[in-house]
Amino acid sequence: MESQLIEDFFKEHGGIVETWQLREAGFTHYQLNNLMDSRQVVKLKQGLYKWNEPDRDEMSDVARIVPNGVFCIFTACQYYEISTFTSSEYHLAIPKKSKVVLPEYPPIKLYYWEETSYTTGITQINKDGIIIQIYDLEKTVCDMIRQRNKIGPDTVKEVVKNYLQRKDRNLATLTRYAKELSIGQYVSGYINMLL
Repeated sequence: MESQLIEDFFKEHGGIVETWQLREAGFTHYQLNNLMDSRQVVKLKQGLYKWNEPDRDEMSDVARIVPNGVFCIFTACQYYEISTFTSSEYHLAIPKKSKVVLPEYPPIKLYYWEETSYTTGITQINKDGIIIQIYDLEKTVCDMIRQRNKIGPDTVKEVVKNYLQRKDRNLATLTRYAKELSIGQYVSGYINMLL
């Protein structure tokens, strides 16, 4: 019965709660430690715990670990299905001077971006009842082109080619973002080559 009360409490809060929330609700460290020992609860990082649900989408957990993070690069490409590359890490952009303490799991790669790069093209999606931030399709394509030297030309070409085949593409938005991010000539070059 006690375990059911705590499970219900976790589920009311999207499966993830902070220590202060548990304390405020009257749950003890002893109860929390017992749940961690039985693997019903997993510690994400200091003061942040999640109810262990094997089929739960990890993106919502990562969004809670890095609250000001925006899913980008390969994670966004996977979400939009514009790349066949599967990364073993979650890729998130955060403001340049941010300080974030990451847990050992799940694996997260952070990109520290200047204001324009960080704020352009943010959109929101709902995962497991949690609203998370991700860059929209056009910003994702621009980011892949911006990171072309680290990512490699074949992967970038694949992303742009898959983007150009989509019915929901918006070339006007892509061009506007490219101009704002000072990569207009590179974006034009890829479009002219692949369109």
